[in-house]
Amino acid sequence: MLIPPSHFATSNPFTEQEGKISSQSDIICVQGYKVKQSVAPVLENIFKKHGDIAADCVFKPVSMRSSFLEIVCEVVGQIQTNDDIDNMEEIEQQVLATEAANINVSWLRAHLDVIRKRKEASKKYGLLMELRVNTVVVEKAAQMDLRERCVELMAAQERFEEAERCVRVLHLVKNNLNDRILESKGNVDSLARQPVL
Repeated sequence: MLIPPSHFATSNPFTEQEGKISSQSDIICVQGYKVKQSVAPVLENIFKKHGDIAADCVFKPVSMRSSFLEIVCEVVGQIQTNDDIDNMEEIEQQVLATEAANINVSWLRAHLDVIRKRKEASKKYGLLMELRVNTVVVEKAAQMDLRERCVELMAAQERFEEAERCVRVLHLVKNNLNDRILESKGNVDSLARQPVL
């Protein structure tokens, strides 16, 4: 039920609402919308910059429009006090509800999109930084492994060269022995051909 504005002027400043006593002084009128005094400055700024964003609201009662405007103001207040919003899903739901009621929050949606993109970029940056730290740790381990392999390779190279020298020496010894064997065989053959008489 919509209460006419004249009712507020003559009624008691204290009314009982849902079992709680509430002061009407907590409510203030901003361009015809009765909102909590705490959000009134934000709503005035919104109206100055974007005009009456509730003008095309699908709900005609001013009290319902006022409720949606309070939601918008509270979202703006959260963004102003903390641009790094943790409860982004809850805020998205509130903005969706105001969009469904045809409250013009396209300007707020654009701002939320920037915040979401910044959060995503920040998350990606954090993951990349973590990956870089892990890569540095793995790189150090790989460098140590490379140094160990290099030492092993140098030791193997030395053993290879030693084995190669050994083969060359044995080849020379074998050739020398072959030469001496041929010489010795020649001596044996020449001695065997001499007649006894």
